[in-house]
Amino acid sequence: MDISTSLIIPAISTVVDWSENLLPQQAVLITGALATTGWIFSASLSRKLSRKQHTMTALLDDAEFRKGAAIIRDYVKQNRYPIPENDAYKNWQSGMRACLNHYEFLCSGILRRDFDEKLIRINERYNLITIYSYAYSYIQSLRAEKPHGDLTVDRQNLYRSLEKVARRWAPPWTR
Repeated sequence: MDISTSLIIPAISTVVDWSENLLPQQAVLITGALATTGWIFSASLSRKLSRKQHTMTALLDDAEFRKGAAIIRDYVKQNRYPIPENDAYKNWQSGMRACLNHYEFLCSGILRRDFDEKLIRINERYNLITIYSYAYSYIQSLRAEKPHGDLTVDRQNLYRSLEKVARRWAPPWTR
């Protein structure tokens, strides 16, 4: 006999013995409390499952990300950047921004606890760390860029969520 059986059976018999002496108002109150507890547990479980479903939808349903990943895949494999100011660079830049924006969205959701971090980490850890490492100097140049002169908004927080999650997930020997 395991511990759950040795605890559950005496608890049930105690409740049955105790319930024979209840007034109707007490029975209604206890039933309402148990129903409320069940509802709270069910809502909590539903919220958790909904978050996992939302996470998977966000991971799988981004056509722009897939196009961007296809554009930059060879550059990342070779760990090189295209030559600036030509058509290949503009194409690479649009692909890079699509990928970075996708991962920034996921990381923002992780940090806000809208997405299931464990699920994303299992599926995307290597890709996220790889793209962050590859794009680090590009991100730094975007942060330093002032396209509108003094009227430029603060760009220091560009891809900050991606940076936080990538550093958190990075192996300890690379930090």
